[in-house]
Amino acid sequence: MSTLTPPIRLTPEDVERSSERDQKRYELINGELREKNVGALALFIAARIAEQFNSIFYPSLGLAAVEVMTYCFGRNDHGRKPDVTFVWLRRLPGGRIPKGDLYVAPDVAVEVLSPGNTGIEIDDKLDEYLAAGVPIVWIVNPDRRTIRVYRSDGTMRVFRAPDVIDNEPLLPGFRMTVGDVFPQQPQA
Repeated sequence: MSTLTPPIRLTPEDVERSSERDQKRYELINGELREKNVGALALFIAARIAEQFNSIFYPSLGLAAVEVMTYCFGRNDHGRKPDVTFVWLRRLPGGRIPKGDLYVAPDVAVEVLSPGNTGIEIDDKLDEYLAAGVPIVWIVNPDRRTIRVYRSDGTMRVFRAPDVIDNEPLLPGFRMTVGDVFPQQPQA
């Protein structure tokens, strides 16, 4: 007769050690490591979006970072790495950028679709971010060159390449032409 052993529950420190050791990106989902596969195109777009936020809000008001592990789900065994995380500096402990992971809900979480993403995975992330109190979530589709903006009030709007995202009450002064974050040349 065999007995089943419960799965080992990992901690944020385990994720950090595994990421460094394996040179891979991981999220911590219900205490289990899940590799996050992000392609070069998604990282390029994420960096461009972070640049847009930082050009307006950093260093005095807020900051955007790429691939920061975020624990904002009310428990220590569940963390996500949005492709871009934007947070107001006033919400960070001491108003300082943390050296490690982020333990507050972002003000904006951005997920850029990669070939390995599934619809269910993206829906799960969207639901988790909104339930955790993230007021704005962007889902970026490189193939369609669109950004779907979901708000915690239940509204959603699709922005296409020529559209401008602006007049967002939660992001005063922010203005971005959607097409500016996508590569100008055809992708491979």
